[in-house]
Amino acid sequence: MIAAASNYAHMLIGTALIGVGGGATFVGIMVSMTETLPHQIGLAMGLFELAAYGGSSIGTYFGGNLALERGLRYPFFVFILISALGAVSSFFILPETKIEAKDGETPRISLSNYRPYFIKIMPLSLAGFSSKIMDSLMISFLPLYLLERQIGLEGVAVILSAFTLSWALLQPLTGHLSDKYGRKMITVIGLSGSSMTVIALTLTSNYLYLVFLALFLGFEAALFYTPLVAMVSDIAPPEVEGTLIGSYRFSRDMGYFIGPVILGKIADMYKLDYSIYLTSVILLVAVIVLIFKLKETNQQNT
Repeated sequence: MIAAASNYAHMLIGTALIGVGGGATFVGIMVSMTETLPHQIGLAMGLFELAAYGGSSIGTYFGGNLALERGLRYPFFVFILISALGAVSSFFILPETKIEAKDGETPRISLSNYRPYFIKIMPLSLAGFSSKIMDSLMISFLPLYLLERQIGLEGVAVILSAFTLSWALLQPLTGHLSDKYGRKMITVIGLSGSSMTVIALTLTSNYLYLVFLALFLGFEAALFYTPLVAMVSDIAPPEVEGTLIGSYRFSRDMGYFIGPVILGKIADMYKLDYSIYLTSVILLVAVIVLIFKLKETNQQNT
């Protein structure tokens, strides 16, 4: 629909459909991977996030080149081909991972009994929400802030790439560490470190220091990004795992929707520095909630 769009409404509907498809695909794959690697959930989530964000980076690069060479609509037709290939291969090649009960019926939990599980994952949902506030800052507002500091466009691109590169590459490692040593402490270290590092970005205009800080922030993001999803999976009974992961992702990704609005308003009212300070405070609030309201969920490390 986007490839053939002739007006704004078609673009809007097409984008919404991509959101629906993306949400179903992400949650389905995440649950499937936890069922495939039940004793290495952190590693499974790390591999998934690496594939997802690695694909996003590669797709952005090749899509941009295709748009320059063939026009803006061409990348969408290529994406249709890749998506169709993925759908067909998934249907015919990938096995079903959901394990049915011995009597052939999956145990069901009534809606009224969902409440305790939703309450348990609320601290995780808040932490996920705060992580997307930080992503909004890095993607939408940090480039503007760096341009104000006289960092050129090429320099800004390198700094942002350093963040996403270390974030994507290190997630399998941090997921594995959470399987081995526990998830809560790793998550707290990542969130609290990120809170300090985003502030550190305002303390220097040195290009090399900014690249280093971006690399380090990507590492800190990897420390909490994967273990948070793994903790939701630890808490969720198999029969409601998809529901709870979907709920967590809804809360987390709402940060992408609300974050730019809040941070943009703060930047308009005051200046971009205050958007960074607010992001740091939100991350710290998530840290405090996790410390006092969440127990270690990885039973191997309790």
